[in-house]
Amino acid sequence: MKSFTRSRISMLYVILIVVLLVFVSVSNFIASRNMENESNAIVHDSIPISNTTNSLLKDLINQETGIRGFELSGNEQYLEPYTTGKKQLELDLNMISQYDKKYPTLQLIMDTQAIPAINNLQKFFDTQLELVRAGKTDESKARTASGKTMMDRYRVVHVSIEKTIEQITSDAYTASLNAGKTSRTITMVGSIIALIAGGMSIFISYRAYHAEEEIRRSEETYRYMAESLETQNEEIMAQQEEQQITLAKLSERERDLELISSYQEKLTGYVKLKDFLKHTLPALLNSLSQDAALVVMERHAEDSTSYEVIHSIGYPKDHINWSQRELFGPARRVFDEGTPIVHTRDVFGHEQGVHGGMTQAVDQYVPLLDDKQKVIGFLLLTSYQSSLFQESNQRLTKGLVRQFGLAFYAQVMNDERLRQAASLAELNDQLITEKQLIEGQRDLIQNILESAHEGMMMCDSQGTILFSNHRMNRYFSLNERIGENLVDSSHEIAADSPSFIGVASSIEALIDGSLSNLTQRFSFEFEDQIQHAELYATVVSEDTEQQGYLFVFRDRTEEERIDEMKNEFISIVSHELRTPLASVLGFIEILLHRDLSQEKQKKYMETIYKEAHRLSNLINDFLDLQRMESGRQLYHFSPVNLLPTLQEITEQWQDKHSHRIHIHQQETELYVRADADRIRQVFDNLISNAIKYSPGADHIDIHLTVDQGKITIAIQDYGLGIPEEARDQMFSKFFRVDNSDRRQIGGTGLGLAIVKEIVEGHNGHISYTSEMGQGTTFRIEFDLYEISNMDGQIVIFEDDDNLAKLIQVALNKLGLPSMQLRSAEEGIIALNRCKGEGPILFIVDIHLEGAKTGWDFIADLYRHPVHYQTPVIVSTALDPPHDYHEKEIEKYLKKPFTMERLVQVAKRLLDNKQSNAYVFPAQNKEKLSTTLQRNGIDVLEMKESMDMIEVEIKKPQSDA
Repeated sequence: MKSFTRSRISMLYVILIVVLLVFVSVSNFIASRNMENESNAIVHDSIPISNTTNSLLKDLINQETGIRGFELSGNEQYLEPYTTGKKQLELDLNMISQYDKKYPTLQLIMDTQAIPAINNLQKFFDTQLELVRAGKTDESKARTASGKTMMDRYRVVHVSIEKTIEQITSDAYTASLNAGKTSRTITMVGSIIALIAGGMSIFISYRAYHAEEEIRRSEETYRYMAESLETQNEEIMAQQEEQQITLAKLSERERDLELISSYQEKLTGYVKLKDFLKHTLPALLNSLSQDAALVVMERHAEDSTSYEVIHSIGYPKDHINWSQRELFGPARRVFDEGTPIVHTRDVFGHEQGVHGGMTQAVDQYVPLLDDKQKVIGFLLLTSYQSSLFQESNQRLTKGLVRQFGLAFYAQVMNDERLRQAASLAELNDQLITEKQLIEGQRDLIQNILESAHEGMMMCDSQGTILFSNHRMNRYFSLNERIGENLVDSSHEIAADSPSFIGVASSIEALIDGSLSNLTQRFSFEFEDQIQHAELYATVVSEDTEQQGYLFVFRDRTEEERIDEMKNEFISIVSHELRTPLASVLGFIEILLHRDLSQEKQKKYMETIYKEAHRLSNLINDFLDLQRMESGRQLYHFSPVNLLPTLQEITEQWQDKHSHRIHIHQQETELYVRADADRIRQVFDNLISNAIKYSPGADHIDIHLTVDQGKITIAIQDYGLGIPEEARDQMFSKFFRVDNSDRRQIGGTGLGLAIVKEIVEGHNGHISYTSEMGQGTTFRIEFDLYEISNMDGQIVIFEDDDNLAKLIQVALNKLGLPSMQLRSAEEGIIALNRCKGEGPILFIVDIHLEGAKTGWDFIADLYRHPVHYQTPVIVSTALDPPHDYHEKEIEKYLKKPFTMERLVQVAKRLLDNKQSNAYVFPAQNKEKLSTTLQRNGIDVLEMKESMDMIEVEIKKPQSDA
């Protein structure tokens, strides 16, 4: 019982010591682990954050460098740093965002300062890139200072980030020091515990001394057990070493298998051979630990054979001959022998690498075979690390290369099938195109026949109707007779239309052969109207064989009507011309052969002048109408105030006739956009008609009214009136109402036709109301034209709406309102109406819509007492002076401003408001000065630059 108790106590002492030692070991481990974690915080957090923030600055500098290079050179290659920096910037921002939750201070600076600054720089860089690509290099250069300011702001933010990172590093370092203190404390406690354990060990040794006898007895047993355990431990260590070697081999094998698996996945799934080689060869090189590879294919032409490198990777480009006529050495042997060949060679030139360390290369030539085991090319694998070329690796190389060869041939065949499919598709497209062309030609011929103004019908040599177009069907319904005999059909038509009997007989004679050709005119009634027509036939033959007859039916109704009009015109004109000519000749004959008093001579001369004027008006009216109907009439549109125009015309008429003309109006200014001369011609003709056809009345009323943006001019007479049956022809040429009341009233019937052409040319409308015996009222309606207000505006004189809009869009950069005027006349009126600050800038084109030019406006502006100092830019070049003639060595060059330059000049003129400058495109200064003086503008100074001339003008003499 006593020995049992001692043994138990000794065991407890041993256990206690072991526990104390374990505690000391664990404490030391915990302390060291804590120290390691704090150190890792510096290594894994602070240092990567610092590196990433520095990389952010580097990325932005790279982007700035790329943009500046592209801006200065215009070469897209200089954008490579910009593209690389932009991609790396996204990666760095993602990396630094991983520390946001762990370091709130860093997150605050990034979110509030760094990221906004980076986004502004990105927008700035993108805008610069768009400007340069759009050709706006000057504008992009002008924004460079703004970019530098943004970059400086980011550098300030970057300094704040670095300070934050330094604080994080300092905190981590402090924590590491604290961990060190904790570790030392734990070690000290462990040392104390170790001392306690040592004391206990002494105590245990003392207790063990008493048990020494028992221990000696069991010593042999313990020694045997220890030796046995040591042997087992050595065996276990040996097994562990073998397992580690096996594990390393398995890891290497696993890596090789992953590379092989990745390589095998890339052997399929490609449409084009180029894509197959682009993705497969890198994977093959990785799997075999090779450095470079290329593929050579044999190409057969009609009379020659060549060898082409279709893909290369890893070789210097200048070392590769992409196409060769002949091969030699290992390359030739591969084609001749059809077996792989290994060749070792020395390395020279660029193949030695940037460090010049490559001295020897091992080339493996592997044949590429087709399905008949014929060599179609070879794969060349090169290793610049010749020590890696081992026999043990050859089996893997052969397997992977064989897989590559099979996949390569399959891809070659697929490419060939694609080429064949593309060729077949092209042939199919050609067939479809030819078919569509044939169908299109057929449809075109059909459409031509259908769209022809003539009726057409074809029959065969026996007279069977084969085809009839819509115009022939409209008159004779031959589409219902396709397949019937033309002779029978002609006689049936003649039965209903007796005038067709002669035509039917001629058709019968033509088909019988008794008549060689047919051309015949006839008349018939269609839709209750007499139609005039001409029918002629031609023989349709192929080579010498007659196929049939083509009958062409031409409607001559309009020709007949024109002939009637011509005859009527000749009758009217001859009557109207003969009457004044007879008077002129008669009175001249009297003046030549008789002695007359001065009073009679004057009276006869006035009659001659009156008749000659009447003759001139007749000719002018006819020429005007012909010009309008042919579309050659030009209108010079400008604002026209109708009231003073009508007042001036009525004053002229009241001096010649007894009729009083009364004008009734609501407003004093009624502007329309019109040609002033042609509007006068309209009112002259209508007032003339009103006076002529109201011989029993003594006055005429003219009413001017405005309603919903429309001006209506009503000219009312109280004369004969117009019969209702004449309404449809009132505005026709040479039409005159034929009755006894009007026979003594002269006229050609052209006046109202001319009026209608002019009114419609002004987008207006003319109509009339009439009552027999009570008079007639003619009404003309025009759009009311509002004169624009120039005050505070940039005024653009331009009759090309698209160009004016382009100038206005460009001027939007100045943030000032702008307006367009199409004529100098409107500009002069609007300038005289200015009551406020007036216009701020004029952009003037010389050729404008109205009768006046840009020079007329500039001259009026120069004479204006208030706004003569307003700057002017001439947006198009001047016309050559009147006395200028081009020579072989001297050409007059028109050179308008670009939009960008126009905005720059406008901004400078607006900034310098005291300047009296007129700006013109660069040209001959002497000719420009002559032109200005001819328009009454005195020049003080002319400054010439590369693309413009700035003219400083003198003050008008009225201000002196």
